[in-house]
Amino acid sequence: MSHKSEKFFSEDDKRAIEAVISEVERKTSGEIVAVIVDRCDRYSDIDVIGSILIAAFISVYPSGLFFMLSERILHRFLPSMSWMAEVPDMARFFFGLCTFVLFTIIFYFPIMSLIKRVPVVKRFFLHEKRKEREIRDRAIRAFHEHRLDKTRDATGVLFLISLLERKVYILADHGIYTKITQTALDGFAIAVASGIAEGRPAQALCESIRAIGVDLAEHFPAKPDDVNELSNKIIAE
Repeated sequence: MSHKSEKFFSEDDKRAIEAVISEVERKTSGEIVAVIVDRCDRYSDIDVIGSILIAAFISVYPSGLFFMLSERILHRFLPSMSWMAEVPDMARFFFGLCTFVLFTIIFYFPIMSLIKRVPVVKRFFLHEKRKEREIRDRAIRAFHEHRLDKTRDATGVLFLISLLERKVYILADHGIYTKITQTALDGFAIAVASGIAEGRPAQALCESIRAIGVDLAEHFPAKPDDVNELSNKIIAE
């Protein structure tokens, strides 16, 4: 299956990022891995909730029309009410409610299909705290999946970019946290996110990798027996 993440960076961008990682790692025992993903989660709950809300909103107008015509419709199709001069308000209300529910159900399925095909729609239903939680959890999974937790000196550093959430997260191994705080890493992540928003994603990522490389070289300088433990190629998922 094709991923948007695979085409987010051009081939030239990928080579430039790889070169910067190689440059930085020559000066430090730290290991940097950059991962870009389409999204952090499938958000199946958003598919359901978003579809219901959109379907209900769209259903208001047609069900309102049916409510306005309810007296004529009920007189015509319900013999028991044909003799009444006026249909009771309660009957009209329930008729309007039933048509609203019916239209909501009818619209629900095509809208669900649309949301699944166009994931960007989900962003409008995602709360900021949810996005932050999901990218942190995805970063933890990626950290283990790509073996950043297996480096010799516990000095792995992950750059995770998620397109749907428009978020960047940097996660480090416990060896890094003895010298560099998560707050400092968050600052580098914000710089990358800002660069992406400005339309210069590769440049922003390279700048932040170089910046964090300065701190890594200071606190975790390269050792004579250092080897490149992890791939420097950007990973798209």
